[in-house]
Formats: sequence, structure tokens, C-alpha cells
Amino acid sequence: MKPRLRAIVQKDLLDGIAARVKELDGGGYSRVYMSGGREYPTGLHALVSRVLDASGIEYGTDVPIYTGSPRRADFAIGDRLILVGDDLSAEERRKAARAGRECVVISQSDSRSDVLDSGTRVRRSGDRSKERLQTIFLDDPSFNFDYAHILPKTEKCSVMHGHTSSVLVELAGSPRDGMVVDFNDAKPIIREAVRALDHKLFISSRYVLGREKGSVRIGFDTVHGRFEMKVPTKTTVLLEEEATVENLAQELVRRIAPRMPENVESVGVYVYEGLNKGTHLLALIHSREAERRRK
Repeated sequence: MKPRLRAIVQKDLLDGIAARVKELDGGGYSRVYMSGGREYPTGLHALVSRVLDASGIEYGTDVPIYTGSPRRADFAIGDRLILVGDDLSAEERRKAARAGRECVVISQSDSRSDVLDSGTRVRRSGDRSKERLQTIFLDDPSFNFDYAHILPKTEKCSVMHGHTSSVLVELAGSPRDGMVVDFNDAKPIIREAVRALDHKLFISSRYVLGREKGSVRIGFDTVHGRFEMKVPTKTTVLLEEEATVENLAQELVRRIAPRMPENVESVGVYVYEGLNKGTHLLALIHSREAERRRK
């Protein structure tokens, strides 16, 4: 074949191959992994399959996590299900538990992978203790509030007095889609909790003498003598313990924590009592221990 004719044929062949490759790429051509004659979507799936095969363990694949569930486990060994990658939701875990299924999650993170750590983690579904934890904090002018309180057991603070305070909140948890919590979701929750305490009187419920329609009577003894007063119910917050800034922080956590998403493991609040002094409380939430204490 003459050189000029050969060049034309080669150019036509390359142009044809390039067009075909571009067509396949545009169609979402994806990589698959083989193990034991079966195809898997990721190398981690194939690795789990090889480990199970090498162990001589009988297992199933693509098994519903409970009867009628659209979500399927990647592998099943009896009633133990193995999910590779994403965890179950809280509702899926509850339904799987009712069906007598135990779920294990195997995941791998490139950000944790190096020569000393493959980045692979094996954990029970819902157990976030081995995931990456990160914190965010929110500090906003709308988190400022004024309040009055009485501490009968102290000399100076046994007389009703007030403070202008500010709050900073930190949230710790495992990021979902790169975020612990969307700031725009968390801020209204915190703002609402703070506003509910703004311009309120705080005092321990142990000093309540009686209740009337729209009001509560309180009384206590101090080094200055006996105090008794009737205060409006709607402007009074009764705490289980003394109305210290430490217990005020606990009241804020109690109002904020239940509205946090499941991936948030702890809520921390800094409450300033005036300037240059205050308290910090870090409380675990969405954990078995926290649930036990709340009950």
C-alpha cells in the first residue's frame, strides 16, 4: 500500500475509534469488578466476596433488609446482613431489628487511607463511633438574651437581678454530604430556643409554694430574710435545680438537642453571664446512654 493511501486509511480508522469511545463515554460506561464469577459495583464489594469465599461461609447477595423493603443488603449470612458503603436510616434499622436482622456496615474512606491505615471500617449499623467526627459552631447576634434569676443559697444573688447574655453553640457529628448540619437549618432552631428564654425569670421549682391561674407563688429564706412573691407563669422558667448559668446552659441543650438530625452526636453551648464569664456544657445526644438518662 502506498504511504499516502496508508495514511488516509489510518486517519479514518482513528477517527472512527475516537467517535466510538466518545459515544461509550457519553453513555455512562462504568467499571465493574469480578469475584467468583459474579460482577460487583466496587472493589470493596469484590473484596468482601473474596473474603467470604475464602472462609467457606455460605452467604446470599442482594437480600432485602426486611420483607417488602426496597433497600437491599449486599451480602447476608443467615440473619446477619452486610451493607457495603452507606448505612441504613434509623427507620430502616428499626424495621430490620423487628425482623430479627443484625446489620453490619463495611465502608472505606479515601481521606483516611494511607500506608498505615487502609481507611476500611467495619461497624454495626447506627454506630458512628468509628466515623470521622467534626464540629461546627454558630455565633450570631440573635443569640443574645436578657434574663433575671434568683439564687437563694448565695448572699449576693439571693436578691432578684438580671444579666445580658450571649450564646455560642457547637454541634459535633459525622458529616453528611460534607456537612454536620446546614447552618441555615441549625440557626433557626437555636434562635427559637434562645428567644423562648429571653426576658424570663429563672428559679428552681423547689421554691414553688403554689399555683394559680396564670401565676405561680414562690418563697424562700435567705440571709437577708424571707422572700415571697407571685410571678406570671408565662414569664417564668422553672428549673429542676438552682437557676445557675450552668443549669441555664442545660436548659438550652434540652431545647436544642431533640431537633438535631441523627448524625449529630453532641451539642455544646457556651453561655456568657455578662462579660468575661460563663459556662460551657457539652452534652451527648442520639446515643443509647443519653436515651437511658433521659428516661
